[in-house]
Amino acid sequence: MILIGGLGGFILGFTVDPYFEGGFYAPSLARFLIKAGHSHGMPMAFFNLIVGPLVDRLNLSDKGKKYLSYLTLGSFIMPVGLLLRGFTGGAMTFAPVVLIGALCFLSSAALIAKGSLAK
Repeated sequence: MILIGGLGGFILGFTVDPYFEGGFYAPSLARFLIKAGHSHGMPMAFFNLIVGPLVDRLNLSDKGKKYLSYLTLGSFIMPVGLLLRGFTGGAMTFAPVVLIGALCFLSSAALIAKGSLAK
């Protein structure tokens, strides 16, 4: 995911020139959403890398650790949904996909907080 996000960033960077009209960056909604998919994909990949070794150190039940792992993986759904929205010209069809990924991310963060604060 880090490689895909990085490659997407290079592609976005090399194709940015036509979007500067009159000295202002004026991207279309589709390009903005694709950029948001790239911008959210990289941190989600790093989040997964951080949570992986952290799971066993948290004071959570085995079931809680399993949920944390699944929810952390589910957070990848958000950048995928943003990319899908961008590739479809900003269609709201994939907005629920983005929301599901965001809820997975927030839920996993809440489980990390619960497991690190519990005695």
